[in-house]
Amino acid sequence: MRGETDFIESHHYVPEPGWTRMAFSVLRAGKVAAAPDYGIRRRRHAGQDILFCLSGAGTVETGGEEFAVAAGQLAWLANERPHAHVADPNHPWTLLWFRLGGPDLIPLRESLFGGRPSPTPIIGATALIAWFERLFVALGSREAGLDWRLNQAVGEFLTMVDQSLAAPTMPSVLADLAAAIRSEPARPWTAEELSSISGVSPSQVRRLFARYLRTSPRRWLTRERLIHAQTLIVRNRHSLAEIAEQSGFCDVYHFSREFKRSTGVSPGAWRRSEIGETGRRST
Repeated sequence: MRGETDFIESHHYVPEPGWTRMAFSVLRAGKVAAAPDYGIRRRRHAGQDILFCLSGAGTVETGGEEFAVAAGQLAWLANERPHAHVADPNHPWTLLWFRLGGPDLIPLRESLFGGRPSPTPIIGATALIAWFERLFVALGSREAGLDWRLNQAVGEFLTMVDQSLAAPTMPSVLADLAAAIRSEPARPWTAEELSSISGVSPSQVRRLFARYLRTSPRRWLTRERLIHAQTLIVRNRHSLAEIAEQSGFCDVYHFSREFKRSTGVSPGAWRRSEIGETGRRST
């Protein structure tokens, strides 16, 4: 058993001023072989710490809960709240870790993990280990343009985690149901109708959407209707009330509210922005 903690890799980085307000970066990263008494506790810290257990075991405290972490699992710490990570004294872990900086990190974490703050097994751990090795080389090089490369690296990491969190291939019953909805977004699509078409109970429909699409049927339907509405807005000159009806919204007020909630602008403003100069020249 190790007597002292060995910091095999340890890298720091300071992004360009203002960078993390607009893009992602890696503020620290390393590899540590922990001694039995190794552990860190903080009330809060900048960024978000992400740990991957290579071997051994330990525990993390995050979001007011405590979780055991085993080899092959990843833990994302909510640094904005009290948090800790402590090695198992009998089987102290070896960790790969990095500190993520960037905009809207809390919503990002919540969007990725939803209500599952527990450690996540990583599918394709070899690829993740290789990602860390490339990260260490990049941080050690200090080459020009590193801010851009680190932003790209974070995107690659998030994609790997998303793929690990994703459920297996979508079952045909849900794929067929999604295709039916997309073909006729203006239909009411009640829970009873979804159940009748899919052949499963309304509660099972909700579970299928939650597991494979990570959302509720209602929220998924609203987004599909908004996408359909955007297509109509740029392809024809129908009024917004007509487009709302053709997209399945009960009225133009409800349509405008949902559109602005999702895009940040009203349908009218979005139309003017999308059509732009091309629209004016065509009149």
